[in-house]
Amino acid sequence: MDLEITGRGTQVTAKLRAQTEEGLARIEKILGPKCMAKVVLSCEKNRCEAEVTVRNTISTFSSHTSAKDVEIALKDALDKVEMQAVKARKKVVTTRHHPDHDATGTIRRQTTEAGEVTSVKKSSATNKTGVGKAIAAIEDGEIETEEVEAA
Repeated sequence: MDLEITGRGTQVTAKLRAQTEEGLARIEKILGPKCMAKVVLSCEKNRCEAEVTVRNTISTFSSHTSAKDVEIALKDALDKVEMQAVKARKKVVTTRHHPDHDATGTIRRQTTEAGEVTSVKKSSATNKTGVGKAIAAIEDGEIETEEVEAA
């Protein structure tokens, strides 16, 4: 991970650098090694601010926090960016493992007792309730239309 730390009105001490590297190591585990991070630390009278921006192939994650101490502000900013990275990573994994299904249903392969492989179409009527199931059953020919009209 490429790291750039800037101090405005404050010195970037070894402790702050170590805290930053530790927090970004956790984020790097989530996002992977192809990341670029910029950290800006600034202090004024009674307020210290930390701004963390992490860019990667998925997206750009950023956080801007302020506190009375620069270490607390940096910890909060790194935690926020880590939460954003976890949320984005879960979204990518969920999309990959649960692709969208079309309205016609899915096709599954079944083997018969003789060892033949046949394709069976799973109807989208299994996802429907009430009237949707009845209409799908009529279309599939499971229910005769005369039975429906008589009822």
